[in-house]
Amino acid sequence: MALRGTVVLALAWAATGACSSATLQSASGYREENRANIERLAAGMSRDDVISIMGTRTLASPLGTEAGGPGRTETDTLGVTQVQIPLGSAAPSLYNPMRSGTWETEAGTWEVLFYYARLVADDGVVSEDELEPVVLLDGYLVGVGWDYWKQAARDAGLSITSPPEGPRSRP
Repeated sequence: MALRGTVVLALAWAATGACSSATLQSASGYREENRANIERLAAGMSRDDVISIMGTRTLASPLGTEAGGPGRTETDTLGVTQVQIPLGSAAPSLYNPMRSGTWETEAGTWEVLFYYARLVADDGVVSEDELEPVVLLDGYLVGVGWDYWKQAARDAGLSITSPPEGPRSRP
């Protein structure tokens, strides 16, 4: 009887590990992990600490992708034209950070790392409003979120476009 209980426990443990692995390989698991990691960030952290928490992984073939279809081209907040690849394609779709930008101002060097953190449209494309900005000034975390980044950019005299209103920012 004790052996049977051990076998059941071992099988349950293996199944839990398999589910966890599959979740981390899925687009939704990737977003969930990024959101959880963003919650661990605190103002004043160094860039290296932020990267250590957020990771630099690439998920080339996410399981349970939201949609397929052709890629599309659009201009992002940095004014850069980029091709956005559907999650169901063969090319790497998810990576940390999804993109970044750097600006030199009188206040210092701004760097913004954009992480895939939410699903807005189930269209298979990671769009700008599905990204969460993590804002650094001179190599240190000063804030997180679109509200924070829009205000900081405005205060620094930077012209950016931004997605529709989204989750609240935090310093």
